[in-house]
Amino acid sequence: MDIKKMQSEFIQKRKELRRRAELSSEKKRHRSQSADPVARYQKTEFWKLLLQELEWVVTALHEINFTGSISPFGEQIVRVSLRDVGSPSASTRTDLILDGDRIRCSVLNAGIYYLNFTALSDAQIAIQDIQRSGNPMDPRKTAEYVVERMLNILEWNQANGV
Repeated sequence: MDIKKMQSEFIQKRKELRRRAELSSEKKRHRSQSADPVARYQKTEFWKLLLQELEWVVTALHEINFTGSISPFGEQIVRVSLRDVGSPSASTRTDLILDGDRIRCSVLNAGIYYLNFTALSDAQIAIQDIQRSGNPMDPRKTAEYVVERMLNILEWNQANGV
């Protein structure tokens, strides 16, 4: 057998192996994308709506003697800060981080909790707190939930002299 023919067969085998590997990789990527019940664009849209709802809720807090602000840190991180008008030292904050299939909520001096995306249908998604077995929440209910937890922290701190 001549050397050029052996090299040619070797190269052809390597090309075929590479082509098969690429096809397999493409199939795996396609499967993982189609297996994801909540598409990236749905999560991004939910996130945008959540931020709008948080703005509305935080703006309305003055009616119950609290103030707040929302500070974005890029496209996927936002800090929600709340303060009791009657006690300027009473404040808390929560950093919300859009993190793949969930939103990570890191609360000042109160730990972390996670809100997972869940598909209600092909076109509709919601959020659920994985540590509580509550009902799925739309962006408005999610905003209220986040702020409610923060208000509970402020009220608990005041009641306990913290």
